[in-house]
Amino acid sequence: MALISAAVCPYPPGLITEVAGEAAAQSDTLRAVCAESVRRLGLPQLGINNGWAASDGFGARRPDETTPELLVLVGGDDTTRLFQTAGAYASLRAQGIDWSTGWGQDNEDAVPLPLSLSVGYWLLDYGRPPGMHRASVAFQAVALDATPQQCAALGRELAGRADRVAMLVMGEGSAVRGVTVRPHPNEQAGRYDAEVAAALGAADAERLGRLDLVESNRLNATGRAAWQVLAGAADGRRFQAELLAGPAPGGVGYFVASWTQGVTAGGG
Repeated sequence: MALISAAVCPYPPGLITEVAGEAAAQSDTLRAVCAESVRRLGLPQLGINNGWAASDGFGARRPDETTPELLVLVGGDDTTRLFQTAGAYASLRAQGIDWSTGWGQDNEDAVPLPLSLSVGYWLLDYGRPPGMHRASVAFQAVALDATPQQCAALGRELAGRADRVAMLVMGEGSAVRGVTVRPHPNEQAGRYDAEVAAALGAADAERLGRLDLVESNRLNATGRAAWQVLAGAADGRRFQAELLAGPAPGGVGYFVASWTQGVTAGGG
């Protein structure tokens, strides 16, 4: 039982085309690289007749020993909780935006997902072939103030839920770049984001695990907990990694990365 692929994406509401409206084109590049990172997860897709999709143009794959059996969508929130898949749906109403989507809305036990998971939910559907849906998805929120040890333990537990697990990890780096007054100097935010970029671009779980809780909170880096869940799920495995996007100078720490199947550490 192990993690075999991961995608890391940010979660600005403007990624959602229906929310962005006429401004959607401003996020076209970020949206495209996020979609590419999701495509690289190698997720199988189910059709309405329970047949497997075969359209490689959409990243759909027939199940075999290399395809994930379970996708876990991970993102930060006020508390750590696992949402019941049947009743979960994406919503931005808590952010004052009248938008929601998802089959769970019609369930008697419907529960809206937090912002990070709601944007991730939308990304999973973005570019999906009509009539197809993702199979075996779990929605896991992690408390933004969870300790690195708690995050790592949660990641290991999530990776053990199926023989082959994929993760879509929603998180953002520093949100204080451009602020020049103390206690948020640009230099500190730049160093932090550079460390995150290096770790994600090398699939360096140990480096992610060393991100400091206090510093992350000071820099409003909401991805720290989710990234450390990913680090725990990796659990010594090696991955082929690519940093598809990083923060622009003076911008919010938006990272997009792809980790795909490598070999077990120490296995050559």
